[in-house]
Amino acid sequence: MKKILSLLTLSLMIGIGVLNAQNQRTVVLECFTSTTCGPCASANPNLDALINNNTDKLIAIKYHVNWPAAGDPMNLHNPGDVSSKVSFYNINAVPYSVGDGTWIGNSSSVSQSLVNQWAAVESPIEMRMTHYFNAAQDTMFVVVMGKATTAINSNNLKLNISVIEKTMEYASAPGSNGERIFHNVMKKLLPSAAGTSINAMEAGDYFAFKYSWALANVMNISELTAVAWLQDSNTKQMIQGCKSSDDFQPFYGKQAKISSLDHTMKTICSSSVNPDIYVTNFGSETINSLAINVSVNGTSITDLNWQGSIETGKTAKLNFGELNFDDVETSEDNAMIFEITQINGAADDYAPGTYRYTFEDAPFILNKSFKLTIRTDDDPQSITWDIVKTSTGEVVLSGGPYEEAHKNYTENFDLEDDDCYRFTIYDAGGNGLQSGNGLYGLKVGSQTIVSGSAFTDKESNEFYFSKHDGVDENIANNANIYPNPSNGLITIDIEGENVLTVYTTAGQLVYNQSINDKTTVDLSKLEKGTYLMVLTDKDGQSTKQVIVLQ
Repeated sequence: MKKILSLLTLSLMIGIGVLNAQNQRTVVLECFTSTTCGPCASANPNLDALINNNTDKLIAIKYHVNWPAAGDPMNLHNPGDVSSKVSFYNINAVPYSVGDGTWIGNSSSVSQSLVNQWAAVESPIEMRMTHYFNAAQDTMFVVVMGKATTAINSNNLKLNISVIEKTMEYASAPGSNGERIFHNVMKKLLPSAAGTSINAMEAGDYFAFKYSWALANVMNISELTAVAWLQDSNTKQMIQGCKSSDDFQPFYGKQAKISSLDHTMKTICSSSVNPDIYVTNFGSETINSLAINVSVNGTSITDLNWQGSIETGKTAKLNFGELNFDDVETSEDNAMIFEITQINGAADDYAPGTYRYTFEDAPFILNKSFKLTIRTDDDPQSITWDIVKTSTGEVVLSGGPYEEAHKNYTENFDLEDDDCYRFTIYDAGGNGLQSGNGLYGLKVGSQTIVSGSAFTDKESNEFYFSKHDGVDENIANNANIYPNPSNGLITIDIEGENVLTVYTTAGQLVYNQSINDKTTVDLSKLEKGTYLMVLTDKDGQSTKQVIVLQ
């Protein structure tokens, strides 16, 4: 027994040692240069030699600025990302470099001893990354992940990603300083110059992300690679860096995340949604099967099962058709949770991958005319729209395509039937109205029901319309009645004792009950339609129009 305990103690000690181990830190060197800077031409050869002599412990990114004179072509390729880094470090001269995030000086002063000094600092996190291109070779995908071995107690962590072109060689000097060959040129910061915020991490905490970049201004695709670094954005101290590797090995065998949903809706009255679910494989195993639980407001509505193939680092689009939640009570704010419960028949090796999607009950529109305004983008021929009565699937109105780019088009219309309606705008080009500052908005009076510009091939939202008129609402300010419309279960959140009476639009009493504070009433036995709810207390009456969907 003593021998067994000794072995167990040793195993625990080894496990604790590994969990709390520090990691070799990869040095991050950010350099600022320009083809219009004479001293840069003198400093860069020695700087490049130092970088090449330390490939095992250093990554370098070169930002080309637009001074002392404008015209550097590598700056013109992406001036915005460069400007952000210039501002972040308050750089006002070139050639200048930033080492370890905190050392700033002339690039000619960067030395082997400084690199050794920065590299000697151990890191509390291990990072790994890789990249690949799509079949058309016009988009680059970057996968990066990190796992903390000791706690990182900072709430200002930023994960930064840079696509770099390792070597760019011009036939003749593109600037005034005579340089023709350039190394480690920053092409794009992902997902933007702001980076990705990372929460403070405990030992064992882990993150994984995937980014994409549509190639632009690339001289040689085979020279593209990616580097990443984790940094405290407040102190600017570097935590860890890493570079893309063909020998990439994920931390876990089974590990996946739902990276995004498409074709969701912000407002819903049909109690259904049909989203595209994007799942990324961050594990070393190819995913051949997935089980996903879907819940709304804490109530499970379905279990989805999928079979196929998702290789490491790749993303698959899954669609399971309409997801219905008729029996779930909704309110002004609702949450639909997608949770990956199994990968290849077993649990995720790290933690269940979840995605939270929020939506609101659809707005109620009472007997008003509608106005749709569309400002077309660069491709007006791709834009169409329709309005569908969700109870029948009937398209009641539609419009587009349009002829002129960058023009405002206005459509005015009325609806006839009480129902839940879905408005959808389509873009055959797949990029919404984002090119050329396009946008759309659907309004009733001064109220905007829905508006936007950033979507893919389509965007939908729902609203409930009732043609009934002649009823003035004066519901008390302290009363909250939801959901509305509903399937009959309606919560009335009001203080004190009240008498509730419900009438048809013709004035027939169909329901009455005494209530006290927050109460849920069941009107599901009533026929589908519009009703007038009256709350009476010692101070008088309040009225509210409610919709029952059956």
